[in-house]
Amino acid sequence: MKTTGRLVALALALAVVLAACTSDEEPNGDLSGPTGGTTGTSATGPTGTLSVPPGSSVYRYVNAGLVATLDLDAGTLEIRNETGRDLPKPGFYVLDARDGTQVDGQVQAPEPIPAGETATFDVVLDAIERKNIGLVVLLMGQDNLGAFVQQ
Repeated sequence: MKTTGRLVALALALAVVLAACTSDEEPNGDLSGPTGGTTGTSATGPTGTLSVPPGSSVYRYVNAGLVATLDLDAGTLEIRNETGRDLPKPGFYVLDARDGTQVDGQVQAPEPIPAGETATFDVVLDAIERKNIGLVVLLMGQDNLGAFVQQ
């Protein structure tokens, strides 16, 4: 009787496995669909899209009406202030991907950014190779606002 019970359990398990694997569809490798991530390519809200070539050193920060674009290739930091309040002088630093060392970037002639204004500043980051940048962090005055996202 034990053998018959085991065979029935094995047959039932085999039937479940085979039923789950009977799809004729080939996997497409993306994560869209009911069990994957969301799809879409357009940005939401007023931030728009930013298109840069692969391997460029362009980073973007978007949060609560503040849009900052740091372009290390061009040596610029653009701050769009739609927060409804004046912002203090901007700054940034990077963390070295190899060991976590903080490397301070330099914003040339930083000035506060009035509400509703956009300002562009020249920046210098010469104490680290671009390939070793692990994280780029936005500063406004003494406040650490968080990480940029590489574009």
